[in-house]
Amino acid sequence: MPEKKAQSGMTLVEILVAMVMMGIIITGVYNLFRAHNLMAAKQEETTMMQQELLSAMVQMADDLRMCGYSNSTASTTGFNATSNATVVICTKDFDLSSNSTLLGFRLNTVNNTLDYINATGGWEPAAINISNLTLTYFDIDGNNIANITGATAGLIRSIGVTATAIAAPARAGLNIGNRTMNTRVYCRNTGL
Repeated sequence: MPEKKAQSGMTLVEILVAMVMMGIIITGVYNLFRAHNLMAAKQEETTMMQQELLSAMVQMADDLRMCGYSNSTASTTGFNATSNATVVICTKDFDLSSNSTLLGFRLNTVNNTLDYINATGGWEPAAINISNLTLTYFDIDGNNIANITGATAGLIRSIGVTATAIAAPARAGLNIGNRTMNTRVYCRNTGL
């Protein structure tokens, strides 16, 4: 009988089994990596939405709080009758002079932005990816002023502000829920 030599190397079947096992491991690692990246993108977008919304709400509250503020209690500064559920326009006296300055915020549904009135009277974005802005006006007793006219604009003493942030269009497919924030701003020095 011939003597058997010790085999060295691997058979074709062993190589195929090893390749299948490596394919399964690589697929698992890839899926884990992909899931982690998706989760990180969702968290990043959620954080950006919350920061944008908080920044917008703080800016609005600070400005709206000063509506009607003036160096004179007989000042005519205050809310504009064109204010409504998605637009607020008022005047305030920035430097305590007799010159009041127009300020305002509105929802721009075309671009999903929260816009403000700049120094030249034009509208500029204050926050992006804002899908909803609801403004509710209240008198000194806390009663809702539903219809703002020339007569009722002078009765506004506080404003309820509710805004909703949405995911950026590039990340809209990540199924991130909207973020909504609300506050009530009490205006200084109006109606005095």
